[in-house]
Amino acid sequence: MADNEVVDGILDKALSPILAVLKWIISIIFSSRITIIVVFLIAINIIAIILMKKDKEYAQNGERRIREITLLLVALVGGSLGMYYAMFKYKHKTLHNKFRYGVPIIMVMQFAYVTFMIANGILYN
Repeated sequence: MADNEVVDGILDKALSPILAVLKWIISIIFSSRITIIVVFLIAINIIAIILMKKDKEYAQNGERRIREITLLLVALVGGSLGMYYAMFKYKHKTLHNKFRYGVPIIMVMQFAYVTFMIANGILYN
């Protein structure tokens, strides 16, 4: 249990500042909201793929694992497409109902949200 808490703490401390700096740099370079969102989504999906690959490697080597809640939160904040891709590319978490059904549901909800925002012109300000 303590190892998972250490890993989560390291991930939180490592990813939070990186994402904050990335968002800040992007906001300076680009003024368009949609550009910022696209760059963020690309970054979070790359992170999702890397986390799934690392968790698969940890599982194969009997090492400490990345918590499922961490993986699902990454999917929830925008990494669902990358997470879903990585599930099948690395054949990891495909038998877990949380991932088998949860990630596609998150993806559909995110698609619906973005569609709503585009339809109402919210992204183009």
